[in-house]
This record gives sequence, structure tokens and C-alpha cells, in this order.
Amino acid sequence: MVDIDYVNPGTPVAGPYTPGVKVGDFLFVSGQGPAAGTDTIKDQTWTVLENIKKVVETAGAKVSNIVKTTVFLSDIKNFGKMNRTYQKFFDENGATGKYPARTTVQVANLPAAGMLVEIEAIVVI
Repeated sequence: MVDIDYVNPGTPVAGPYTPGVKVGDFLFVSGQGPAAGTDTIKDQTWTVLENIKKVVETAGAKVSNIVKTTVFLSDIKNFGKMNRTYQKFFDENGATGKYPARTTVQVANLPAAGMLVEIEAIVVI
């Protein structure tokens, strides 16, 4: 039987879900949204990645253990700015040149008004 642990760093959630679920050596991080008051794609991307980092560290891992992300953008025109912020975040958190596999897609809507980006992650611990 595989142990399943529910990881919650105390960050607010918008619905009936857990920020992270650890199954064996894997951590699945739920889609994270930005903090209220962050209006630009750069600020939202950074905040979302910081939220992911909190979940990852609460589970006993590091940002460099993230092996896959999925990025959901409300407008694909924000890809360049998101991408530069994403790279800077991983570079500053010990993953320079060793970035996670990633899928980026544009979606019709995100859960909250003004939300430009949501990111989910898979981590190996």
C-alpha cells in the first residue's frame, strides 16, 4: 500500500482541494493562482511560483526537484513575459539550466477575475 500525504503549507485555497498530495516519491502540486493585488503577468507568475515553492518545501523538497509544470495562460500573448519570469525564478532557486519539462497553454478562462496565469507542478522527492 502506498502512503498518501496531504500537504498544506497554510496558504489559502479557493475550493475543496489540497495544495499538494504526496504519493510515494511524487508530489502533485495543485494549480496555484496569484495573490490578490498582483496585476501584471510578471508579478502573477512570480507569486504563483512562490506559492508552489511553499508547497514543495513543506513536503521536504526543493524547487530543483520539480520535474514537470503545466502553465495555463489567459492570453498566450503573455508567454514571453511569463517565460522570462519563470526562467528567473528557477535560476534563483537552484535550477539554472535544469528546468522542468513544461507544457504551456492558453485557456478560455481562469477561476478568478483578473487571473492571468495558473501553474501546477509534479515533483520528485
